[in-house]
Amino acid sequence: MIFPKLRMQKSKGIDDDSSCLGMSTDQPASNAKERTILHVDMDAFYASVEQKNRPWLEGKPVVVGGDPEKRRGVVTAASYAARRYGIGAGMPILTARRLCPHAIFLVGDYGGMYEYVSSLCMQIFRQFTPWVEPHSIDEAFLDVTGCDRLFGPPHQLARKLKGKIKTELGLTCSVGIAPNKLLAKLASSLNKPDGLTVIPKDQVQKILGPLKVTRICGIGDKAAEVLSGLGIHTLGELASYPEEVLTRRFGKNGKWLHLVASGIDRSPVFSSLQAEKSIGHGRTLPQDISGPQQIFSVLLSLSSMVARRLRARGLVGRTISLRVRYSDFVNLTRSETIRSPTDSEHVISRIAETLAADITAAGRKVRLLEVRVSHLGEEGYSLQGSLSLAEYRNRRKEVYPVMDRIRDRFGESAIKWAGSASFI
Repeated sequence: MIFPKLRMQKSKGIDDDSSCLGMSTDQPASNAKERTILHVDMDAFYASVEQKNRPWLEGKPVVVGGDPEKRRGVVTAASYAARRYGIGAGMPILTARRLCPHAIFLVGDYGGMYEYVSSLCMQIFRQFTPWVEPHSIDEAFLDVTGCDRLFGPPHQLARKLKGKIKTELGLTCSVGIAPNKLLAKLASSLNKPDGLTVIPKDQVQKILGPLKVTRICGIGDKAAEVLSGLGIHTLGELASYPEEVLTRRFGKNGKWLHLVASGIDRSPVFSSLQAEKSIGHGRTLPQDISGPQQIFSVLLSLSSMVARRLRARGLVGRTISLRVRYSDFVNLTRSETIRSPTDSEHVISRIAETLAADITAAGRKVRLLEVRVSHLGEEGYSLQGSLSLAEYRNRRKEVYPVMDRIRDRFGESAIKWAGSASFI
């Protein structure tokens, strides 16, 4: 892997928050009435990371997602060259292959590489403001109110941020600048890729008016269909529609629709400078499995991914949880708390296997497995104040950092423990 080494800081936690914008009057970042919000959206993130790691893929139609040879799986990301063929996120892999048979299909390295690069992005964002709210693995809101004293006007700050990401990571991003999160997210989508768009407060209605209602986060195709039945197709038409009628039709969401159509959003940027409560990895399997050996193989792979993230953050954990989803979509969760905290995949997987024993005995087919570690603390903590002697004597602890460095450079699948699932 050719990205720079992650420099860990006291601030931890880059868990995804894929929820759409909410309304609030609170504002922890600034009490000023006039805010300046940036929304940074990495361009074709998964595909771009793959192209950065494999320069020969630059400019080619690259599709990241499930295995194209399997009948299950969807597109996670498509390079802009692939998008010209109509390929987009969420599309079945088989459909993408029909649209562009010569595209390069890659099974994503979801075990750590993307989250690692996302961590690097978040570190760069925090060099400009402590108020950074990850919205997903490849996008974040930044409250830069008052930062002009250090970095100049917002558009100048944004150019510096974009330049830093390009120079240090070799990736591009699109940035939206606006008085609130709603408009900043909209702005970042108006000029992709590698765009920089500003929505000034006095231009809000002019810019929003002609746009389709679906351009606002939170208004999907089904809501748009209902609005179309009311003769509403654009945000300008929605903004001018009587609020009381919208409230009768949509309940409390009617007021929200009226506000966002007018570009009004008071939701704050919540800083992510908080300790992580848990670290986990889950995977929907390429095919349903039921054999104990198959399940244990997957659990070792997932445990290895979790342990690597723990070590990268200097954390250890005491509670190991296992979540299973059967082929009939019934979910089951088990957990166990151990006395001595650990960052060892073998300790984690051993507990996970114990938790899975009653599951495999039933012989039911499993669709999804997830391993998670919680009750986290800095490396070295335990109920007695130190790790157990057995942990220190574990010779594998000398191997873990070597494997981590290999994966950092060459990707998650570059080296695996014997018995790990090959398709994870």
